[in-house]
Amino acid sequence: MSLSTLFDEVTVSDMMSAWPSKPALHAPPDGSRLPGIVNAELLNGYLDTGTAPAEQLVVIKDGAALHSRAYTTDGYLDPGKVAKWRSRGYTIQLRNLHRWCPQVHAICAAIQDETGYGTYATGFVTPAGGQGLHHHWDQNMGFVYQLAGRKTWQIWEPGVEEPHREQFASNTWPGSDVLDRMKSMRPDFEFDLGPGQILVLPRGWMHNPHARSQTEESVHVTFVARERTGYWIAGKLAQAALTSTPLRRVISPASVVDPAAFAAQVADARDMLTDWLTGADVKALAAELLQAARTEPNVDYVSHAPSQIGQHHSIR
Repeated sequence: MSLSTLFDEVTVSDMMSAWPSKPALHAPPDGSRLPGIVNAELLNGYLDTGTAPAEQLVVIKDGAALHSRAYTTDGYLDPGKVAKWRSRGYTIQLRNLHRWCPQVHAICAAIQDETGYGTYATGFVTPAGGQGLHHHWDQNMGFVYQLAGRKTWQIWEPGVEEPHREQFASNTWPGSDVLDRMKSMRPDFEFDLGPGQILVLPRGWMHNPHARSQTEESVHVTFVARERTGYWIAGKLAQAALTSTPLRRVISPASVVDPAAFAAQVADARDMLTDWLTGADVKALAAELLQAARTEPNVDYVSHAPSQIGQHHSIR
């Protein structure tokens, strides 16, 4: 149950050699098990029985989320309260489905094994005429699988280049400023996503998803592939450099708090890291990183906080 569960063989082959950079519509291939595994009944069943983990739910309308006390009782999801908010036009977001739904976990794990991209999934149940999230872009690729009803997706070309992790996120500066400017522009694409369709939505493409013009409840699941980048490799290499004894040596307090002395320490650390990397066994490291890419489990829905270190070097 890998990418071939979502896409036909030709599309999968194209994706593996050239990762999509523009939005596109697809449908699961004939004979795919996907509709029988992930469907509206699965998501609604968790909400109707109260068996979804309350800490993984967000109840949101027009960009404003409720406190968890509004839809829980004694810390557990309360189906009656959830139904009340749904009737009032609130979207239910079910985060990290791969952590607590075995069917979704199997798909995400298979995609990660096939691509090396850590994968998670988020579900959305939006009442007819409603909207949960407003304009934003994501930091990773999304495969939006519509399960029931219809949802309108207004999509704009990226206003920032290669957003990644906290860098140029749409909810933090300077990305938020770009977001505000882009809202006044006409969308470059508009899709009315129907049951069984899959929207490929690359990172950085601003979107405004809503069911405002719909007469039926919209249900979809987004599979998010967290792509690997040179930044990821560099971080892993820096961790591996812990085997370097010189890099593990303590720096005296005086050499930390004195600006000139600390600048020299930074230069020394850079040079020691460069020397270590030059002598490292690239093939052995690549084998270790590939294993990590295919198996590391700490991939979840996250809201990135802004980072100030190095920010002034990255803004263009």
